[in-house]
Amino acid sequence: MPWERPASVPYPNVWWTFEAPDPDREDGALATYRVEDLTEDRFEDVKQLYTEHFLDDEPLCAQSGIRQDAEAYEEIMMFWGHTLTQRLTIVCYKEGSKELAGANILTISSADDKKEDYMKLIKTEKLRKIIGINDHISELAELYKRYGVDKYLTAYGLSVNTRFRGLGIATEILKARVPICRAFGLKLTNTTFTAIGSQKAAAKAGFKTDVEMPCNEFVKVNPKYTLDGIKSKSLKLMSLVIDEEQVTSNTN
Repeated sequence: MPWERPASVPYPNVWWTFEAPDPDREDGALATYRVEDLTEDRFEDVKQLYTEHFLDDEPLCAQSGIRQDAEAYEEIMMFWGHTLTQRLTIVCYKEGSKELAGANILTISSADDKKEDYMKLIKTEKLRKIIGINDHISELAELYKRYGVDKYLTAYGLSVNTRFRGLGIATEILKARVPICRAFGLKLTNTTFTAIGSQKAAAKAGFKTDVEMPCNEFVKVNPKYTLDGIKSKSLKLMSLVIDEEQVTSNTN
């Protein structure tokens, strides 16, 4: 059965608060930010955020030209839109503002999931290529076996509004996964981080590398997986084990 958010976990919920520089101030002053559940009234805003601040920056999407291909663009928006309905995706706001500073499209991966089920929904070769590359890295990592879990929290993209980059926002959004996992009884979260910036942010948030694969090696797995010109040296599948000692909230 597809995963459903249990009614016992409040929705919407604020998962994480932190302080970081305010991009609207020139004196280095700090602002308070919060990371919270995405609500349905902001679905289209999140899609716009990913259109303007993700598709041309994330190495796999940029290399494949997803935004410039009408069919592939429509398909990835459909794919993301379906994921948003799971009520797991989180967004980041500066206090007092409705502008999206960033977001992380989250989902649950289960050992019972069948690859064939979701691949039936994907028709374009460009998106099939991206999913195939991510699936290959996950298969190499053998996460269920490695960590002794039957499900974990993962993601389909971490995006930070260009105006808010360089402030540590990505790292703080990733830290919010700790209280989220604990609330849902999950012991593990991971993502294949493709950009150098997101890889560094994940390391700062405590993620450890399970598998790193040079971008020029994927073509050996499948001739269709050529990544010529990609803006990254390697892709890293990185995981964070959720320990009981880890904090569940943060206000600096």
